[in-house]
Amino acid sequence: IPMAFADYTQAVLRRVGDRVEAVATLNEPWCVAWLSHFLGVHAPGLRDIRAATRAMHHVMLAHGTGLEVIRNETSATAGLVLNYCAFQLASDSPEDADAAHRMDGIHNRWFVEAATKGHYPADTLTALEANMPHGVEDDLATISQPIDWLGLNYYTRNRIAHDATLAWPHLRDVPGDLPKTDQEWEIYPDGLRQFLTRLPQEYTGDLPLYVTENGMAAADHLEGDTVHDTDRVQFYDAHLSAVHQAIAEGAPVKGYFAWSLLDNYEWAFGYDKRFGLIHVDYETQQRRPKASYFAFQAALSGS
Repeated sequence: IPMAFADYTQAVLRRVGDRVEAVATLNEPWCVAWLSHFLGVHAPGLRDIRAATRAMHHVMLAHGTGLEVIRNETSATAGLVLNYCAFQLASDSPEDADAAHRMDGIHNRWFVEAATKGHYPADTLTALEANMPHGVEDDLATISQPIDWLGLNYYTRNRIAHDATLAWPHLRDVPGDLPKTDQEWEIYPDGLRQFLTRLPQEYTGDLPLYVTENGMAAADHLEGDTVHDTDRVQFYDAHLSAVHQAIAEGAPVKGYFAWSLLDNYEWAFGYDKRFGLIHVDYETQQRRPKASYFAFQAALSGS
């Protein structure tokens, strides 16, 4: 797969490489690997620890082989886009603290540590080592080649509880009491600030950071020619404030992208979840800006 990904990267860049200024090798490798091979949420829909572990390594090796091609084929800057989730304890018990730390290792530390430090988190690697492919250490130099920027996707937090009745990592999500999106994801803006300040301190230093995805699914309803999505406007207000706070604390944030411009196809959720600033009528393809679109327009124009 990593070699095939390098060939794919080359084919893409030989077609469009002279027209792009920045290229990401991958988007959300945790979703590609763990969510899809262990939790079985997205294709290929597996629930297999060995497959998930190997996917977690091979997807990062694909990042490295793709990065080598980008350097050879284009002068565009190159980065990696990772998705982050804030994990909080369901209780004050040491068991829940350990469970949250395990999930932080799988979700938040595994990919960035390999990319920036050339090794995997020791605690997570110890748990997964029996399922890793041979020769992992020989791949880490390729995986940890320098990048020009890091993209961060952020949506929510999870409350984690230890559960010994479940297979490793022996944990479960506990519903929280914060407001939720139509995706049933808790709205927790401070998590974005936390990651924008944590990453430079622990991994990336002065490397430019971009919030490459941030947004919410809402049960949007057309009223005339628009959607009065005040909940989405409030969501963006709160998260952009969190970005400004992170910048004030020294985070090298260089850009922010709302997810998404348009209502779109959301993986296994199909067209049920609407994230867009612009409403799409899927039958006619008519597009209508929502209230959140006009709020962004006003903010960017300074009006």
